[in-house]
Amino acid sequence: MAWKTLRKATDIPFLLIGLLMTIYIGFAAFGFTSNSSEHYSNFILGIVMMTGLLAVRNLCDEKLGIADPETEMIRPIRPFFWPRMVFAVVGLVMATIAMGYVRLNAQQLEVSQPFFNETDMIFGWMMTISILMLTFIHWGWLLTTVVSIAIAYFFLGYKIENPLFVTPQYSPEFVMNYIGLGTNQGFYYLAQVAADAIYFLIIYAAILLGVGMLDMVLEVGKSTGRRLPGGAAGPALIGSGIVSSIMGQAVSNVVLTGRLTIPMMKRYGYSGQMAGAIEATASTAGQIMPPILGLAAFIIASFLNLPYIDVALSAMIPGLLYLVGVGIAIVIYARRHELPRLTEKVDREMIIRLLPTFVISFGVVLWLLLGYRSPAIAGLWGIIIALGLAMFQGKYRPKWARLYSAMEEGFYLVAILSLLLIAVGPLGQVMLTTNLSGRLGAVLVQYLPDSQLLLLLGAMCVSLVLGMGLPTPVAYLIVALALVPFMQQIGVPPLQAHFFVFYFAVFSTLTPPIAVSVLAAAKLADASFLKTAGESMKIALTTFIIPFAFVFSPELMSFPNLTWAVVPPLLEVLLIQLTVSIACYGHVFRNLSGWERWTIGLAAFAGFLGMTDQGNIFFLAQAALFVPICAYAFVTRQKKVPEAAA
Repeated sequence: MAWKTLRKATDIPFLLIGLLMTIYIGFAAFGFTSNSSEHYSNFILGIVMMTGLLAVRNLCDEKLGIADPETEMIRPIRPFFWPRMVFAVVGLVMATIAMGYVRLNAQQLEVSQPFFNETDMIFGWMMTISILMLTFIHWGWLLTTVVSIAIAYFFLGYKIENPLFVTPQYSPEFVMNYIGLGTNQGFYYLAQVAADAIYFLIIYAAILLGVGMLDMVLEVGKSTGRRLPGGAAGPALIGSGIVSSIMGQAVSNVVLTGRLTIPMMKRYGYSGQMAGAIEATASTAGQIMPPILGLAAFIIASFLNLPYIDVALSAMIPGLLYLVGVGIAIVIYARRHELPRLTEKVDREMIIRLLPTFVISFGVVLWLLLGYRSPAIAGLWGIIIALGLAMFQGKYRPKWARLYSAMEEGFYLVAILSLLLIAVGPLGQVMLTTNLSGRLGAVLVQYLPDSQLLLLLGAMCVSLVLGMGLPTPVAYLIVALALVPFMQQIGVPPLQAHFFVFYFAVFSTLTPPIAVSVLAAAKLADASFLKTAGESMKIALTTFIIPFAFVFSPELMSFPNLTWAVVPPLLEVLLIQLTVSIACYGHVFRNLSGWERWTIGLAAFAGFLGMTDQGNIFFLAQAALFVPICAYAFVTRQKKVPEAAA
C-alpha cells in the first residue's frame, strides 16, 4: 500500500504539472508570454520536475510490477533499488531548487552574464549536476558521459597539449554562462526547439493514438495486404510507416505496432527473423518521414535558420523512396517463398468512421505548417480538431479512460524528449564556442583523400558508429557539428550535408552490434537477434543508397518545387533498389542460382557508382549485367535451376 500511495503522490503532481505546462505553452504559442529568459526557464523547470517525478514513479512501478509504458513489459526489480531511489529523489529536489533559483533570477542573470557571483555559481553547478543526474536516469550512462566530457572539456581544455584540441583558458564564470546559467546558451540551446516546436506535435501524436489511429491504419494495411502476395506485411509497412511518421520514434513504434503485426506475419509464413526485420525497418521510417523526423528536422531547421516546414518537405521524396525500397524487398521475398495474400477480415466501418479524424486533423496541421505557422500552433489545432472529431466516431468513439491514458502518454513522451534536447545543449554549445567542429573539418580536408565519394563513405561510417549507442538526435547532433562543416568544404550543400549524416544516424538503429530497433523486434518475434539483424540489413541495403542519391542529385530534395530534372535520379534509385533486392533474395521471374545473384549484385554496385557521378560507363555496365539475367530468367522461368540459399 505504501508504494501505491507513493505512486499516486508522484502521479498527481506529474499530471498537474503537465497540464499547467500545456496551458502555459499554449498561451506562449499565441504570444502571451514573458521575455525569453523567463519563458524558457519556466519550461526547463517544468521539464526537470516532470522527469524527476517520472524517475520516482518508475521505481514505484518497479516495486509494484507495473509495465513500462514504452515497452509494455513488466519491470524487474534491479539491484541497488534504494540507492537508485535516493539518487532519483536527490536529482528531483536539486533540479527543482536550482532551476527555481534560475527562474526567479532569470532577468538578472541574463543582464549580468558572465559576471556571476558566488551564489549564482553554486546554483549553476547544482543545475548542471542535477540535469545530468536526470539524464542518466532516463537516457543512460553513455549520453550522460558524452555530455559530461563536453562540459569538462570546456572547463579544462586549455590543459590539453595537442594544438588541435587545446582551448583558451576560460574563466569558470564564462564557461558556466555558456553551460546554461546565462539563460540563453547551453541547456537553453535546444530548449526553445522543445518548447516552441515539438511540444504540441508530440501530444497531438499521442492523442491520435488515443482516438484509435493505430487500429485504423492497421486495417488500411490489411486492405492493401489482401491484394498482394505476402500481404501480411502490409499492416506492418503501411501501419508502422504512418504511425511512426507521427510518433518519430523507432523503438517505441516497434513495440506499439509490432505486438500486432509480427504475429500476423508469422501466421502467414514469414520467418520470425524476417517478420521482426520488416517491423523494425518499417518503424524506422518514422524518423525520416515528415512531419516529425525524429526531432532532427527541428534541429536542422535551427542550424540552417530555415522554416521547419521547408526542412520537413525536403525529406518527402527520400522518405517515400525509403518506404518503396522496403516494399520492393518484401514483395521479392514473398514471391521467392510463395507467400499468400492476406485473408484477414477488414473492418471497413472502422476505416470509414476513423479516417476523417486522422485525415482532417492531419490535413489542418500540414496546412498550417505550409502557411508557415509555428509547429506549436499547428499541433495545438491538430489536438483540438482530433478530439472534436473523435466524438463523432460512433461505436469507435474513444472512452474517457483511453483519452486520459493518451494524454498521460503525451506528457511522458514530451517530458523525456524535451529532457534529451535540454541535456545535449551544452554538447552543441561546446563544439561551436570552442570552434572544435571547424578545426576538425580543416584537419579532415587536409589528411583525407580528395574523393567526395570516399569522404562521404567515411562520414557514413562515423554516423553509424556514433548512432549505435546514442539516441538518434544526439548522434545526429554530434556528427553534424563535427562533420557537416567539413562536408560543406568538399562541396556538399548544407541541407544535403545535414540530412546525409542524419540518415545514417537513423540507420544505426538497424545495424549490429547494437541495433536497438532490431533488438526490440527480435524479442517480439521470438527470433535470433543476429538473424533478425541480418534480414534487416538485407532490407536496409535498398535504402542505404538514398543519402548518396540526394547528395549527388539535390533535385531529390526539391519537393514540392519539382521539375522534370527529378525524374532521372528517381528512376536510378528505384532501379538500384530493385537490383539490390533481387540480389539479396534471389528471385526475378524464378529463383536465381548463385552466379545469377552475384551478377545482379555487380549490376547494383555499378548503378551505385554511376549514380554517384563516377561515370556514365557504370550505367551501361548495370544495364549490360542486369537486363540479360532478367531476360534469361524470364525465358527459363518454367525450368528447374539450381538455386542459391536465400
